[in-house]
Amino acid sequence: MKDLQDKITDDLRIRPVDRSHIADLIRIADETNLSAWSAQNYLDEFQMPGSIMLRLESELNVTIGFVVGRIVEGGVVETEQQAEIYNIAIEKSEQGNGFGQLLLDAFIEKCRQYNVTSIWLEVRESNEKAIGFYKTNGFEHVQSRNNFYDNPREAALLMKLILK
Repeated sequence: MKDLQDKITDDLRIRPVDRSHIADLIRIADETNLSAWSAQNYLDEFQMPGSIMLRLESELNVTIGFVVGRIVEGGVVETEQQAEIYNIAIEKSEQGNGFGQLLLDAFIEKCRQYNVTSIWLEVRESNEKAIGFYKTNGFEHVQSRNNFYDNPREAALLMKLILK
């Protein structure tokens, strides 16, 4: 674990995404089979209040992972601040090194700064690796959404993390 911590502090940084990184996000999303977002989707997200877009970059300023989500105001029933994670991915060649954890932790920290009480996400029911990752981080399966995803058509698990 010490070696990983050394690498994280010496070689990697988490930075906000800007428009010049959109091609990197699309490349990583395609490589990891995320639901496709167009360049326009990312551009639109920059304009959304509460948007959180972070990237993990190497010492050479190369994007190797990202997370995109948003803080949303609670509604009539739930009035607390909530957040949603839309996409989180690490380049395939860099997976298994704890980098997804770095991005998730950074996203959670941003949420805490804005007094978010819960974080929501959807994940393909067949994505056992991601489901395991989220469960390890305290997310609980709340419900399923049939036929939520295309290519292939399958259900999504709606998961929620309550921040203490």
